[in-house]
Amino acid sequence: MTIKNIDLVDLASGYWKSFAIGAAVELNIFSELSENEQDTETLSKNISCAPLHLEALLNSLCGMGLLDKKNGNFFLHPAQKAFLDPKSPDSMLGAFAFNQDLAGLWMKLPECIRSGKPVLPDNPHLGADPDRTRRFVEGMHSRAGLMARNLLPCLHPPSGSKVLDVGGGPGTFSLKLAERDPSLLITVLDLPPVVKAAAEIHAGNPALKCITFQGGDYHSCDYPQEQDTVLYCGALHQEPDNGLDALLEKMKAALKPGGQLVVVDLMLDPDRTTPVYSSLFDINMMLMRPSSKVHTSHELMNRLKSCGFKNLTVSDIPHTPYRRVQGTK
Repeated sequence: MTIKNIDLVDLASGYWKSFAIGAAVELNIFSELSENEQDTETLSKNISCAPLHLEALLNSLCGMGLLDKKNGNFFLHPAQKAFLDPKSPDSMLGAFAFNQDLAGLWMKLPECIRSGKPVLPDNPHLGADPDRTRRFVEGMHSRAGLMARNLLPCLHPPSGSKVLDVGGGPGTFSLKLAERDPSLLITVLDLPPVVKAAAEIHAGNPALKCITFQGGDYHSCDYPQEQDTVLYCGALHQEPDNGLDALLEKMKAALKPGGQLVVVDLMLDPDRTTPVYSSLFDINMMLMRPSSKVHTSHELMNRLKSCGFKNLTVSDIPHTPYRRVQGTK
């Protein structure tokens, strides 16, 4: 495979941009500028930063197209405001904050490759560390909110039907479905610390009356039965090859005849080199769970076929790095 015109300098320094964004999140720059435009002196006082150093960061954020600058004042770029304003339903700040938690892991990538062992063996974001769990759930919620905009038009559970959201994490897809159709009866199933954080994040949302949060390990706990739809969104990459068939069988058993299984996740092409974001995410999983992997859509389709699912389809979700695989019991 030949790739031409690679900017090696840009590739090698790509982390500069992500660290600049992470610093802006930690310093509350985006939050401050969401209220009103500010010059460097004013902003430096509001967030207790050195003016000269702060301006260098602000200028680079302008160059990246996240901020804009006029007459010495900085403000959120209009095209990015919805994603950088903490009050916006499309805010990505939670995802950016969680990315900072992952940054330290990537610094230890050589160690992981040499040893074949994770550098974060206890998965603190899945319950061992409550603060990190909260950041994880908030980060997944902000990512899922954007993906839901493109995924929901593809999901149409019948009104009044039962939906099981396996590994539902922040419950974002379920919440969006319930907001669109309050007649749905939805169960969000994930680890107890995760669903606890999810319920707290969404507290006060009227759509919660349609949703039950069930704490448990979805590999071993009982599922609600006679479901019309089972969603498995954003968790497939946690699963190693061994055990995946049994998990798919368990989801199938929870469905009514004719029910739909919808799997959404990052998936690779057959040679596992593309899409590049998915191949890099495969490394991200190794840093935490070396038995986990990003699966190819081709192998998932074959597993579902062997499991007895019919009417199998695969499609890219527009404007996201995710794919959807769907089948009927």
